[in-house]
Amino acid sequence: LRVENLSKAGMFNDVSFEVKSGEVLGVAGLMGSGRTEVMKTIFGAYRKDHGKVFVKGTEVKITSPADAIGCGIAYATEDRKSEGVVLGMNIAHNITLSCLDRVSNRGFLNPSDERMVSEKYVEELEIRPAKVKRIVRYLSGGNQQKVALAKWLATDCDVVILDEPTRGIDVGAKREIYSLINELAKKGKGIIMISSELIEVIGVSDRVLVMQEGRIAATLEGADITEQEIMRHATIGAAS
Repeated sequence: LRVENLSKAGMFNDVSFEVKSGEVLGVAGLMGSGRTEVMKTIFGAYRKDHGKVFVKGTEVKITSPADAIGCGIAYATEDRKSEGVVLGMNIAHNITLSCLDRVSNRGFLNPSDERMVSEKYVEELEIRPAKVKRIVRYLSGGNQQKVALAKWLATDCDVVILDEPTRGIDVGAKREIYSLINELAKKGKGIIMISSELIEVIGVSDRVLVMQEGRIAATLEGADITEQEIMRHATIGAAS
């Protein structure tokens, strides 16, 4: 994914960056720095004012989430319970929401195809209990998050945007999410991870974008990815 001079009035301005195949790009910054707004614009939830988005070197036109999905971009929201999963539906229905064309024929759902697809990701992500008919509301926070991620992996996306992927889950589930991120990168996905936990950003990312008041303040690599450097760039010139 490559983004050039992306802007949205009142949210962010002149944002440019890229994420390569197999790379985990962390995005850090204070609350209100524009991190989520940039990613929602890339995903088509907000309309950009100007700028360009490229996938695999080709400029793409994204005016809705459906366009983004068609371009191979997935976005796992920070608000899991109201935007990431449908709590009253079962695991199978949640996982296949984003790829209904794979499990339906002429507008009718094929239960056997739905079960096959959902069971594949339940096994790969170790969702527990491993029962695709289990209502998502009754799963732990960590397993709900896995269902939210499985929904996007089922689209066979090339770019995965993860917004606060470990918020509200326990330590064990966090480790499983980190492992999943590493596995996705090994498979050649481009991963963008927004996180407010600096230790998480430092531990998982190959490079880190630091946003400050709607702009990219710095891009850190290697030994420069430290809490001190991230906070320095995130707060320089910030309004008091």
